Amino acid sequence: MKKVPTQNMSHLRETTLHGNAMFPLMLYDISPDMSFEERIGCHWHEEIEFLVITKGNALIHLGGAVYPVQENSICIIPSDQLHLLTCERYQRLDFFAIVFHMDFLRSMSSDIIQKKYLETCLANGAASRVICPAEAWEKQLLQCLCDIRAAFHAKEYAYELFIKIRLLEALHLLVTNIAHDQDTAENDFDHRVVTVKSMMEYLRRNYDSDITLKQLEKEFGLSKGHICRLFKSITYMTPFEYLNYYRINQSVDFLEHSDDEISLVATKSGFNNISYYNRTFRKYMHMTPSEFRRSCLRKEL
Repeated sequence: MKKVPTQNMSHLRETTLHGNAMFPLMLYDISPDMSFEERIGCHWHEEIEFLVITKGNALIHLGGAVYPVQENSICIIPSDQLHLLTCERYQRLDFFAIVFHMDFLRSMSSDIIQKKYLETCLANGAASRVICPAEAWEKQLLQCLCDIRAAFHAKEYAYELFIKIRLLEALHLLVTNIAHDQDTAENDFDHRVVTVKSMMEYLRRNYDSDITLKQLEKEFGLSKGHICRLFKSITYMTPFEYLNYYRINQSVDFLEHSDDEISLVATKSGFNNISYYNRTFRKYMHMTPSEFRRSCLRKEL
């Protein structure tokens, strides 16, 4: 899969800084809130990510497909690819993620390793997939990632060098075993991702307006049915499910950082019906807007 252009898509990008310029890699051990089905929200980032399930069962939505994952499953997420992770409510799910920028592995000049292997394998997404270790090389890959995790936490002398070595070993395993397996439909998929990212940007930019399918049809030159099918094929939500999800996130910020009446918060967030706003808020936050605001006040005490 070729790298997706990201011009004018800054609002869709994950803003978390993963590591720093000297060491552009970060490792996260995550045990998400079990009361939410969505354990990782739909997003994308420039960095490459190895996500390893350490406990529980879930579904990862990745590369236009949905994969069941379980303990020791490895999710390979290339640069700029939309992804999300879901799990049944109240079921425990633990995982760790190694997130790194290609600059961590690049040479100053574009050498054969970078051009022939690294960009093909990761930046272009040929290795995008889920692996449930069974074969010997897959178990080796899992061990490399677990070694990186252990070294990152221990931070012994020269741990950065050790991590880079193990990361290159992991990439060698991928290059020699699966990187040649190209998806013949990759160009078509790239086009779909770019279109959906543009739609997401449009929805975010106009979230406080009364958006209709007819407006989307006019804006993107696609039929209403095609817009819905295309959007859901990439994000696993309809355009308006995504819009409501984003509006609720905006309203959470308003509730937390302003003294506006809840009816005004609803209007500022794009909801013109307070009852619908309350129902939608409860759907995503599992409490009413008033309860959420009170919980914020208690935290400040």
